[in-house]
Amino acid sequence: MTTESELEHLDVLVVGAGLSGIGAGHYLQTDCPWASYAIFEARGAIGGTWDLFRYPGVRSDSDMYTLGYSFRPWDQDESIADGGAILEYIRETARVEGIDRQ
Repeated sequence: MTTESELEHLDVLVVGAGLSGIGAGHYLQTDCPWASYAIFEARGAIGGTWDLFRYPGVRSDSDMYTLGYSFRPWDQDESIADGGAILEYIRETARVEGIDRQ
């Protein structure tokens, strides 16, 4: 049995380490640096939809200039990206920002 004194206190809990969860982590770090947070992901990997669905030809139906992060704009030539490129973008953003440690 876990007692309350053994539980870690967090100010914010983000559910899911997909595109939105990683974005939330960035904004928590930059806009609320005093807040402790963690990102809970049910699966063992960052990327959400883009990690889950890997079938050939999976692509975004939104352009990445709009869908991507304002703090780390999409810099690839193709605006309608395939799933692998989006997944790499999310994972690299999490790594560069240190969010993958949360």
